[in-house]
Amino acid sequence: MNIAALISGIVAAFLLGFVIYGPFLGLQRRWAEGTRISTEPPEKMPAGSMLAQIISLTLLALVIAMTETTGALTVAVIAILAVAAQTASVGAWAQKSGFAIGVDVAYALLSGVVMIIAHMLL
Repeated sequence: MNIAALISGIVAAFLLGFVIYGPFLGLQRRWAEGTRISTEPPEKMPAGSMLAQIISLTLLALVIAMTETTGALTVAVIAILAVAAQTASVGAWAQKSGFAIGVDVAYALLSGVVMIIAHMLL
């Protein structure tokens, strides 16, 4: 297993979350409104949520690393699509706006893509 690609993919996907959900792209306010949370940044970083995100990214990165090792990229793509579908389902149950669900699903898909790219580059 390519540990450098695994770790790089996790870090890249985590940083991608800061880009997508932070003020950089201008999506933050509309996403927060669609999620029905405060549009004001929290006073401190939500450590529990960030830990859960790191765990989920690590698990997805492990699946991608295992499939890269065995040459089963199709399985990795299906796993990424499963994560995206679950994200959409949870967002719909939580009654998020279509925009907020779209941002969350895009992040799930792009996280998988950057993890695959990490394996292509390293």
